[in-house]
Amino acid sequence: MTSDAVLMERASEMTGLSDFGDSDEFRTGLGFLLVSLGESDLPPESQALMHDAWVGSLATRLRLVELRQQRPEIAAQEIEGPVAVIGLPRTGTSALVDLLAQDPAARAPLQWETVHLFPPANPETWSVDPRIVDFQRSLDQMMDAIPNLGALHMFGARLPDECNTFLALDFWSPNFTAPMALPTYTEWLTVGRLEHPYLTHHWVLQHLQAHGPSGRWTLKSPFHAFAVAELIEEYPDVMLVQTHRDPIDLLPSMAGLYSTLRGHGPGDPGRKATGRELLTLWGTGLQRCLAARCDPSLDQRVLDISHRAMSKDPLATLHTVYERFDLPFTSEAERSFTTWLQNPAQHKSSVAFSLEDFGLTSDEVEQAFGDYRERYGAFF
Repeated sequence: MTSDAVLMERASEMTGLSDFGDSDEFRTGLGFLLVSLGESDLPPESQALMHDAWVGSLATRLRLVELRQQRPEIAAQEIEGPVAVIGLPRTGTSALVDLLAQDPAARAPLQWETVHLFPPANPETWSVDPRIVDFQRSLDQMMDAIPNLGALHMFGARLPDECNTFLALDFWSPNFTAPMALPTYTEWLTVGRLEHPYLTHHWVLQHLQAHGPSGRWTLKSPFHAFAVAELIEEYPDVMLVQTHRDPIDLLPSMAGLYSTLRGHGPGDPGRKATGRELLTLWGTGLQRCLAARCDPSLDQRVLDISHRAMSKDPLATLHTVYERFDLPFTSEAERSFTTWLQNPAQHKSSVAFSLEDFGLTSDEVEQAFGDYRERYGAFF
């Protein structure tokens, strides 16, 4: 089996660099990925492609570290008062963040730039970077190749990205498991912990801020539920918004998206395996979040938002967010929000799934999410 050291050596040969940063925590997740990939039934050529992708992530990490050393002003960038949406998948997190990002005072990491950290963007030509068109073309091709994907989730080069994309530089991200099942890695992701999970995340935000527009960072990842206290430790003035939806509804929607990405149609046994995988992963993540929120000082940092209310009256939801965190709801922001909401197809899934499609029952969901459903049922 290929080792993490081999991939790191390849990345060093590719870049001519050797400094991966002060922390080597990224090697833990990478090691579990390699074990899990070796256990899969993917043919050698497909495994080689995965190795190449991970070498690319390691190379990005090397370049990130080098540039910070060459240009201390990047490491001096201050990330002040970010807004972070931490609800579970399929609870309206994307719709909310896409809306929040329309505020001219906001700044979101966009999908095109998080996958193209190098070469760094030019702040003067950031909005017309040629990689935007190229990346949108690749997204269009992906959506054309996977039936129903566009009906389940909106992808766009200029849309906000999830933090998962750059959490992957630490090999601590559910993005690795979205297109394929990696049981050993998922088990580690479910129960494992990193001591400093947001260090590299912070580096990326500083990098993007130095090479693009400034503004109040508007972030999103359901995976933040696994490490809420650590997120606050890294960004002491972060404003947290947790979106809520009944797991009985969100789990089949989530499993439907994963199964679509994995090519598991009706009757495929992979669907049932996916359902159980997500039940365990996100049930555990939510338990971590609930445990963190037992701390009153942390709990009061979080604004709870209903998926139902967000869907019914998104503008009222935005007012709630702005009032809670004392943010200026300007006329320019309201015009931008209204224009965005005039797109009727925005984040409205047109494909429905049920628990039964994935071999799950309401009793199993209650067992995994009962405490959550009891505490936040009023938001369902």
